[in-house]
Amino acid sequence: MNPKKGSFIFKTDFFSRPILAGIFSFVFLLLIGSYLLFQRYQLIREAEERDMVNVMAQVQQNLNRSLKDSYSVALSMSFFINEEGEIEDFEKEAPLLLQRYSVVDVIQLVPNGVITKVYPYEGNEAVIDYDILNDPKTRAEALKAIVNKKMYFAGPFELKQGGTAVVGRLPVYRKDEFWGFSAVIITLENLLEQAQLEKLAGDKYLFQFSKIDYKTQKEKFFLQNNIKSEIQITETIVLPDGDWKFYIALKNPKVVYYELIPMAFFMVLLAGWLSYMIFLLFRQPIRLRALVTSQAGELAASELKFRTIFNQAAIGMVRVETTTGRFLETNKRYRELCGYTSAELSHMSFRDISDPSEISGNEKLMSQLLIGELREYSLEKRLIQKSGKILWIKLSVSPLWKKNSSGTTHIAIIEDITERVMAQEELMQKEKRYRALVENGAEVVTIFSKEGWTLYSSPSGEKLSGYSEKEIKSINLGSLVHPDDTKAFQQQLQTAIQNPKQPILGDPVRLINKAGEWRWAEYTITNLLEDPNVNGIVGNFRDVSEKKEAEINLTKSYQMVMEQNRRLLNFSYIVSHNLRSHSSNIQAILSLYNTTESVADRDDYIGLLSKVGEALNQTLDDLNEVVSISSNLDLNVQQLKINEYLDKTIDLIQVQINKKAAVIEREVPDEMVIEFNPAYLESILLNFLTNALRYREPERPLRISITGVQEKGKWVLIITDNGIGIDLERHGDKLFGLYKTFTRSATARGVGLFITKNQIIAMGGEVAVESKVGVGTTFKVYFK
Repeated sequence: MNPKKGSFIFKTDFFSRPILAGIFSFVFLLLIGSYLLFQRYQLIREAEERDMVNVMAQVQQNLNRSLKDSYSVALSMSFFINEEGEIEDFEKEAPLLLQRYSVVDVIQLVPNGVITKVYPYEGNEAVIDYDILNDPKTRAEALKAIVNKKMYFAGPFELKQGGTAVVGRLPVYRKDEFWGFSAVIITLENLLEQAQLEKLAGDKYLFQFSKIDYKTQKEKFFLQNNIKSEIQITETIVLPDGDWKFYIALKNPKVVYYELIPMAFFMVLLAGWLSYMIFLLFRQPIRLRALVTSQAGELAASELKFRTIFNQAAIGMVRVETTTGRFLETNKRYRELCGYTSAELSHMSFRDISDPSEISGNEKLMSQLLIGELREYSLEKRLIQKSGKILWIKLSVSPLWKKNSSGTTHIAIIEDITERVMAQEELMQKEKRYRALVENGAEVVTIFSKEGWTLYSSPSGEKLSGYSEKEIKSINLGSLVHPDDTKAFQQQLQTAIQNPKQPILGDPVRLINKAGEWRWAEYTITNLLEDPNVNGIVGNFRDVSEKKEAEINLTKSYQMVMEQNRRLLNFSYIVSHNLRSHSSNIQAILSLYNTTESVADRDDYIGLLSKVGEALNQTLDDLNEVVSISSNLDLNVQQLKINEYLDKTIDLIQVQINKKAAVIEREVPDEMVIEFNPAYLESILLNFLTNALRYREPERPLRISITGVQEKGKWVLIITDNGIGIDLERHGDKLFGLYKTFTRSATARGVGLFITKNQIIAMGGEVAVESKVGVGTTFKVYFK
């Protein structure tokens, strides 16, 4: 035997063995099944990740709502601080704030970094006089709020008074100078409850909450859950107001694999069954070979083999008459595809199962095949089943005659590709839908480089900026940002660059459009520089100008209402206080008039009564003018001579001066002229002088000194008395408070000084006091 020939026979027999074909088929099908399992695993994982993104979006929404409520509380507390930096109405308003905003547990006012006000006081006594700017534990995060000039949530950390909490600090400025903080405290338990972590987690998810420790620069975790990102599906959100991170992961990450077990089992069974079928199929030639050898010879064996393959093929096969398109012979798989029997198909042609729009094209190809222009061709077309249902098929046609010869029949191989075509159409529809959303949506989608140059801008971008896509590509995005917003925008951009694939939500910024108008826009930046399909930074911008303008107008309206209320309150106090002084003078004069029998004295009293009446009438005129302008923010301001109003005020209270035997010394220059409201000036002088008379020291003669001087180009009125004095260490912080009294006098109402200070401040001035018990008091009025 020829060794080479024997070797060839050995190899042929080896690869034609049915058992090897079956094993090879089994391995091949297992590989295909493994690939399908992997694709299924990716789909399940992506679905879980989408669900977790939605859950984290809800968590972020809940947290943002809580933080916004906390910001509202801190902002409301800042209104307790007047322009002089003094705290007003804290004890009265603090309980109402906590009652309204349940998210906050404790509120504080922290002038110059030292906690002086806290509510509730019980349980928080330990933090009074606590200087957070000098404590290394709190200094860094407190300074961050000052530097950013916005509210920053520090913590969670152990509180001085006990417990773990988050502290939000809003820097407060008065007269363009840092005053201190308006602070809110949210316990960690309350914060997590507001985030609804337990409800959202259910039996499916685990949450983790962390923050970078400022001292160690290590990530610190606050929940007991152990999330190992290398084996679990996780998602993360970052809250920039507190530099916090929230993680979410599946409680049981293996549940993803559990869903694949039935499919894997089915794949193994299918691979085994198909391998067995192939094993049987490959056994057929051996059996047929033996049968042919024993019966009809090589030609009959070949015919039988062809028939067997033809009928047992897993794809449709048809022998067609090329000239007419009539079906001559069909296999089982083809009959299953079209739904017709062999007898029915024997009287039909390809035209009977084809879409009418495709028939002419098929006929042209068959003509080219018949005349030799084509040797074979393939195309995708529609097949109309007997039931009327349409299938997509891949048709491959080859002639049954040798090249350069003639023939009349060809063979067509038909493969069902309906699922693939449907999948392609669905993908195209999704792509069209996505493109329509991007191009027609209100949100502008841009792709730009890390240097700020635009690579792509959706058509809706022209509505926001006024620039076409071609024009916007020649403009650096940073040049469109308002100068006051540039720093914050650049910080958000750097944060996005440092955190690839993480959406970074920024505060609204102002962008200038082509028409030169500033428009407010919210934006989200995502770094996809490493994604080869994007290769840039994706920015989603949305025009929120109307919303932002509404917020600004609302703030202005609120400030206007507060100013109007303050002025109306001042007006009511003026009416109450000033008219009461006039009525007291009238009563005193009438009392003296009724007790004297001297005609000359009575005439004097009538004269005084006339002056008081004139002054009362003038006061009413001034008050009527105040009423007429109370709806405006601009008060009536005139050039007023201090000496003229001092003369008028002293005349009004002359009876009281005489009764108290008071001596008034005046050193006010005639050139002391101020810009002031007449009604306010009269009220201020009357309050200071009547208080000096009311609170004199009974053991010594009363002396009142009135002096006018200039300091740094501004007039200062100094009123000094040698009365009983005020204990400023005890009452200094309440001196100008409403209804605050410091003596046991029955006539003291605690209104005069409150009115006086508010009137001075309303006119842009300031007031200071120096006093010592038993020595006297000095008030200094600094005019604008």
